[in-house]
Amino acid sequence: MSFRSRVCPLDLAEFEPSRGTFRDAVGLPPSVYFSEDFYRFEADAIFGQEWLCVGRVESLVEVGDFIARSCGGEQIIVTRISDTEIQAMSAVCQHRGLCVTADLERGEKDLFGAPVHISGNARNFRCPYHHWVYGLDGQLIGASEMSETPGFDMSSVTLPKIATETWQGFVFVNLSPCPRPLAPSLTKLDAVLENHALEDLVSVDPITIPDVPFNWKIMIENFMEMYHNSRLHSGIHDWAPSSGAWYSEYEQGDGGMYGLNKTLEPGGGFNPTHQALFPLLPNTTDEERQQVVFALIPPSLLIGVQSDSAFWFTVDPTGPKTHNLSMAYLFPEETTSLPLFDKLLETAIQGVSYFNAQDMPTNVGVQQGMESRFAPRGNYSWQEAVIPQFNSWLVDRYERQVPDPGSDTGAGD
Repeated sequence: MSFRSRVCPLDLAEFEPSRGTFRDAVGLPPSVYFSEDFYRFEADAIFGQEWLCVGRVESLVEVGDFIARSCGGEQIIVTRISDTEIQAMSAVCQHRGLCVTADLERGEKDLFGAPVHISGNARNFRCPYHHWVYGLDGQLIGASEMSETPGFDMSSVTLPKIATETWQGFVFVNLSPCPRPLAPSLTKLDAVLENHALEDLVSVDPITIPDVPFNWKIMIENFMEMYHNSRLHSGIHDWAPSSGAWYSEYEQGDGGMYGLNKTLEPGGGFNPTHQALFPLLPNTTDEERQQVVFALIPPSLLIGVQSDSAFWFTVDPTGPKTHNLSMAYLFPEETTSLPLFDKLLETAIQGVSYFNAQDMPTNVGVQQGMESRFAPRGNYSWQEAVIPQFNSWLVDRYERQVPDPGSDTGAGD
């Protein structure tokens, strides 16, 4: 995402039919799923302006714990700098530009691959190139052999700060210099998730799959809509059929959207038994134990909540037709201490693999279809009512990004 643009390669009027409800909206223009020019525009309009999930607070327990990752085309560090404060900042060394968290060790066959960025715990951050050293707060505290450079003032050099916020145990960053707060826009989701207490759960088995070969929006659409549950997933999703789908109303200003999938019996789960494998989440009601919550905090965080656990995904575009996909389970900490936890987790992962074996090839096929000269802008079923909501959220931000023709602001500013 190193090339950004405020010039939308499509006429904004082309997006208007995609905004609304399932009754009147149609799909987005197909080129938004593969156009390099649109990818550059969207990089700034969406990922350069919105709150992006980078992980969970349980990864940042001790002072010095840090998350290093790519986010919105930038390499960032999120660090616990004190018992009470988490801070986000650019990982780009302010000397020559190498990321201070870069791991440069690699085999001969991968000499030209991009550096890997390692998370962990540190007392400070030392750039591997010339060994400039930054404190946990990003302040430069060491730069050898710079005393002969006139005007060099080490105290004036810091890693650029990035806005950060936590919500329900998730850590977000925003690359915009003056972002609106996230939490006030998520009060509807707070009410739905209150009894599930996601902030008290811990992540288990996190993985990242690099360069998944389809546009990030296809992943979100597939995760959130329930129309395909009883079709593509017939047999393995029967315990939570498409007929049990329900979606919340979306209003402009909402920071998230969600749907509920009613299950045939209480205590269902995404595993080969279709039943909860672990103790049910405490404090949830009988009604909550007979439904699955699918939630989206666009553009990057997807959350699923079932009767005994939760799971989350993040998407981070790496190109117009690729994205990094991260995922993990969430459990109460006491559940992870059960004697059979690891064995049961293997069964749960096996269940998810059945869905992935159907969803991922389907998403790759949708990507291919969107590049066809015959690509559709199809109508929606009520069981995928969340997609036009997502479209509306996107189009609002596309419009916000494009300068008013009467203003002095030019493209590329």
